[in-house]
Amino acid sequence: MKRFLLILFVFGFSIASAQDGSQSGDALYRKIQHLMDSTLLVEGNVFAPKTYEKANKAYQKAKGAIGRSNKQSTIEKYLFETEEFAENTLKAAEVAKLTLEEYLEPREKAKAAKAPMLVTELYNKAETQFIKATQNVESGNVKGGLKNAEKAIPLFGTAELEAIRADIMGTADILIQKAIEGDANKYALSTLNKAKTARTKCDAILRNDRYERENSIAEIKRAEYEARHAANIAQSVRSLQRNDQAWEKLMLVYEIQMGRIGDEVGLGALPFDEGPIAASDSLIYYIKDLKSKSTSSGELSQQLVEKLRATVTKIDPDIFTTDPLLLADDLDNRVTSLLADSKQMSGEITDLEAAKEEVDAELESRTAREDKFRAAKVLINPSEGELLYSPSNDIILRLHGLSFDVNKSDIQDDHVALLDKVKQVIEMFDYSQIIIEGHTDSRGNPSANTSLSEKRAYSVMQYLRQAMLISADRIKAIGYGAHKPVASNETVDGRGKNRRIDVIIMN
Repeated sequence: MKRFLLILFVFGFSIASAQDGSQSGDALYRKIQHLMDSTLLVEGNVFAPKTYEKANKAYQKAKGAIGRSNKQSTIEKYLFETEEFAENTLKAAEVAKLTLEEYLEPREKAKAAKAPMLVTELYNKAETQFIKATQNVESGNVKGGLKNAEKAIPLFGTAELEAIRADIMGTADILIQKAIEGDANKYALSTLNKAKTARTKCDAILRNDRYERENSIAEIKRAEYEARHAANIAQSVRSLQRNDQAWEKLMLVYEIQMGRIGDEVGLGALPFDEGPIAASDSLIYYIKDLKSKSTSSGELSQQLVEKLRATVTKIDPDIFTTDPLLLADDLDNRVTSLLADSKQMSGEITDLEAAKEEVDAELESRTAREDKFRAAKVLINPSEGELLYSPSNDIILRLHGLSFDVNKSDIQDDHVALLDKVKQVIEMFDYSQIIIEGHTDSRGNPSANTSLSEKRAYSVMQYLRQAMLISADRIKAIGYGAHKPVASNETVDGRGKNRRIDVIIMN
């Protein structure tokens, strides 16, 4: 830590004399950090790849020079080179976006469909073709850039469609495959074919109009149902083949379920001794009789209601009736009805007030959480990581910038500033548990990767425990190795994103 502070001090002192002494070393370094973050925000690595690569190399050299306590002149050289290339990257990226503006929408649609994760290979193929276009524009070959961008459009369109298909049809495909593996094509072919037919209809709908979600999802849900149905039928038939006594057990299972229905409607024992058709007919006739009686009772009630309504309408308070019994009965009914209405209305008002309080409290809680989330997001630079919500609404602090030496898991001095930010983010949220996840790229031995990721996660966990006095039962570390990538391992940039620490703040 002392060495780290000394380096920062020397760096700050040496740069302070540059640019007429008007800018401190720390301020210049922060400016360059901000510039590099800005290049990533505008996707400079995509829209101005050559210039971005120069900026990134100079930036890495600057950081390395600071870490090695190199001469002031060397550090300044790399910092100013970084500044120049980063600013050029921002300009070149803006020019490329304006030049290729009419070709950007297919790429954005593919990204919105989660193509980079669901169909990585197809998306990378389209992205590679698109980067050829941006490289052309960056080099001044606009005509070549437009030509290559035109070639990328159908590739992004294919990636988008396949991502949508994978997203909607993925579960059904898995269920159908499991049913086939369970011999459904042998023991439940008709039901399996229903699943395949519904799946084919869904596919046809999406290929005709990839944005037609209502009908496509209705068909795929039917396919999922029939696939599960086929798997269960096949499992039952296999068990019957293994044991002749299973036939009797299967029949008894269905009789028990029908008997439960009979008991529920008050019919009692069904005539299973006369066969399944007689038992089901008995149940059907009894239910029809109940429905008929219910209809008759409803019609009678309606007649009484209409008669009462007509009588009440005819009553005039100014006219004295000589039949006190009818008058008393009418008044009694009116009072009873009004009291009932009043009680019901009071209850409804109470329920509405309680519901409103609950909604207000939930809205206030969500608003406060979103405010905290935005405040926490500002703390973390894009080069350091990003703040996300998980599907279960937990907070994920994804730390791409928390790098370790090769095959090492020790917390370095230059980790401290970022880990202090992590501590601030954790303290912003009410939490019950924290999970530290370690991840690697796919290079190297899988078992070694898992072990290394676990050690790195454990190191971060121990640091946070000591810094925040967190009890052991509220924080744990897990290493996943390369099993949970967030980007493609086929590219340098993708592998860099996969090598990370995720801090999960449980909701």
